Amino acid sequence: MPRILHTSDWHLGATIEGFLARDDDHRRFLEWLTSAIDEHAVDVLVVAGDVFDHGQPSAEAQRLYYGFLSRLSQTNLRKAVFVGGNHDSAARLDAPREILDGLSIHVVGGVGADEAAWERAVCTVPGRTGGVDAVLLAVPFVHEFWLGVRSGVEGPTEVAATLAARLRERYSALTDRAVALGGGAPIIATGHLTCVGYERDDAPVEIHRIGTLNALPPTVFDPRISYVALGHLHRSFRVADSRARYSGSPIPLNIKESRSRRVALLVDVEPGAEPVVLPLEVPVTRHVIELVGTPAALREEIAALTWDTPLPPIVHVAAVVDRHEPGIEAEIQKAFAAHGGGPTLARVVQRPSAGLAGEDAAGPQALALSELTPEDVFRRLCRARGVELDDRLLSAFQSVSAAAIEGGRAS
Repeated sequence: MPRILHTSDWHLGATIEGFLARDDDHRRFLEWLTSAIDEHAVDVLVVAGDVFDHGQPSAEAQRLYYGFLSRLSQTNLRKAVFVGGNHDSAARLDAPREILDGLSIHVVGGVGADEAAWERAVCTVPGRTGGVDAVLLAVPFVHEFWLGVRSGVEGPTEVAATLAARLRERYSALTDRAVALGGGAPIIATGHLTCVGYERDDAPVEIHRIGTLNALPPTVFDPRISYVALGHLHRSFRVADSRARYSGSPIPLNIKESRSRRVALLVDVEPGAEPVVLPLEVPVTRHVIELVGTPAALREEIAALTWDTPLPPIVHVAAVVDRHEPGIEAEIQKAFAAHGGGPTLARVVQRPSAGLAGEDAAGPQALALSELTPEDVFRRLCRARGVELDDRLLSAFQSVSAAAIEGGRAS
């Protein structure tokens, strides 16, 4: 039976604060991943969405991606499967698929109303001596619109039930086809969505309006599926008591992610048996850290910064002050310049020494615009204009916002 390596949420081309590129971190990760494929005798690589951080990735991000794909031919891998996430352009991922098919690299950037795209979601892993060793259900991010879900017309409870039911129908239909093709071979599925067990900041952008609908139950996946490789959430965990798991992002993209280990999941499957999952720890290239303190204390901490990773840390600084001080950022930048060792300053914010008693007490100036999501801005606008924000209005906003994002990704 095939051995699978499950990873997701690479976010090639990602930056911190819009200017600190993570290309070196990603290059080192992809080099490690190539080595891990041969070291652990991996048969199938599964990348469960968000290959890129933007629908129009930089030239360097594309070089990293295609360079990695070219190196796969030098491994003993039998099949690689990539699916699009909510950050990816489905059209861009799908564009070279005829060439990639010839290299045993199966890509499904997106699915919509076109049933041919859903048919392409099913692919097989040929056995080394004939037959089929596994069947893969390569399901990318699916915007709820294409599943017939219309928020703003129904309430959140009804919308959540409809979304779960439509996904369940799709996975069941795909599993029926997989059973017919596989002749008893294990079935591996992917998904780029939010399941139960998520934490609020497990992903950079909400998907399927998790803020009002909560998360999808693992019952959306057909019980005949041997393993479900999930993407979108950036923390690695098992979904309830199911065969579905998130691998998480391979490099830390923010402070929280830097506090926990980054992994890829090595999975052995047998028909009818529970999958055996072994986390492979991704080597740490650098940390993303936060320093909090008075300006005087911060100067000492910056001067004393050390690290044991190949690249120096990326540092967020929060200066605790009694009142706003215009010269703090220049002072912190000077301290970093004097360090001489290479830590990178991401940004400087000021926090009142009395602490934050809540959003209203802190005031809208307490957070930079870059720290606010579109939903945060919408909530503040409603509050400022005296508009009651009920579940129906919020659900409608999130649907429009998600559609706008999806339209941008598809271009």
